Order: sequence, then structure tokens, then C-alpha cells
Amino acid sequence: MAAVLSLSFVGCTPSTKATVNVKVTKLGIAQSGVSVYMFDASSWNQSESFRTPFYKDKVSVTGDDGIAVFELNRGDLELIDSQTTLYFATFASDNKTITGQTAVTIKSGDTKEATIRL
Repeated sequence: MAAVLSLSFVGCTPSTKATVNVKVTKLGIAQSGVSVYMFDASSWNQSESFRTPFYKDKVSVTGDDGIAVFELNRGDLELIDSQTTLYFATFASDNKTITGQTAVTIKSGDTKEATIRL
């Protein structure tokens, strides 16, 4: 009986994962091989000096389709009021100059699409 109850609770647990697909384009053309950096709100909102690849939470490189995929888990999703806002950016070769950026508000179980235009 206890095993049946525990299985029913597991089945009702909301997903603790989410996905963000960030497409990088330049003049409407998908860009492959571009590093996209993810920042949480606390890093992004402190000061512009924290907006560098060094302070990133995750990085993903775009594939041939120009999409960088971010598979997020509970630790990445600082769930406050059941959602969080994450920031994504690309940088020039100096790793200081932001060449493109976007923000995504997401909650557990979501799959979101975003675009960065260079």
C-alpha cells in the first residue's frame, strides 16, 4: 500500500526541468559556433562589470541551426513565485562587449524560444 501511495505522489510532482532554445542570427541568417552565456538575475542585475563570460552560470554553443540549447534543472531555476528570469548574451572577442542579449522568464516544465540578433 505504501509503495502505491509513494508512486502516486511521484506521478503528481511537477517537472523540475526546463529548456531554453536561444537562436542567434545575423541579418536573418542563423549563426553556428557562437557561444551564448546564461546569467541569473542576481549576476545580471548587480552591475555591468558582472556582465562578462567569467560570471556566467552556463554556456552553450550554437549548432548548425544557430540554436544554443540550455537544459535547466532545479538549481538553474531560482524559483521565486514559481518562475525566474534568466539573461542570455553573446560577447565580442574581448569578452567584455555584449554583441547581443535577451531575457527569458521561465518556470519548471517550460520550453521557451528566444532570439539574439547580432
